[in-house]
Amino acid sequence: MNWRLVATVGVGVSAFLLTVAAVTELLALRIEFSALVGLPVGILVGGASATATWLRLWNAPGARPALLGAAAVGYAVVALAAASYAISSVRGFVSVESALAVALLVGVAAFAIARRRPDRFD
Repeated sequence: MNWRLVATVGVGVSAFLLTVAAVTELLALRIEFSALVGLPVGILVGGASATATWLRLWNAPGARPALLGAAAVGYAVVALAAASYAISSVRGFVSVESALAVALLVGVAAFAIARRRPDRFD
């Protein structure tokens, strides 16, 4: 498996989601449609972080566990949001708080696995 590509896409998704949420909430009191500002900024930040991961950060073996952990958070948020959208019986169980808690647990688990066996992630 190409772990570099997995980390690159996941870090980009995580950075995009975090930036969109932060910018939209910070501007919500001042701008009516703050998501119209948050989405382009999130795309720029996500693209920049994915590019940095692909070109520079993956070359440092010590940074790989953190990159894979951050990538796992993004993948978990997207998977939980998709499950909540597609499966109506799950909607009552998946809230924003529970999705973030599960995503953080998945990220910590991915970090721990990558930290314990760094030779498997080249």
